Amino acid sequence: MFLPTYLTTSIQQKLTNSPPKLRGKTSHSYRTDPRNRHLQHQLLGMLQGDTATAKRLLRQQRRNHPGKSDNWYLEKVIYDLERDRRR
Repeated sequence: MFLPTYLTTSIQQKLTNSPPKLRGKTSHSYRTDPRNRHLQHQLLGMLQGDTATAKRLLRQQRRNHPGKSDNWYLEKVIYDLERDRRR
């Protein structure tokens, strides 16, 4: 019996009890978009140039809040870092 891909994926997710994976939905334009340069530099400055941490934080926000703009993710990560440092 042949099942469409979206059904087999859905069934596999239910069987493995894992969250759905986003395929091709993540934009990487925040790396090259000149409008985000200021925010990129601000974030990297806050993290003392640690690009791995910046990528990890952005990835987490993308996973937690899918469908937002690249600018939103950068602003959210910066806001969260500033908030956490005030505590």
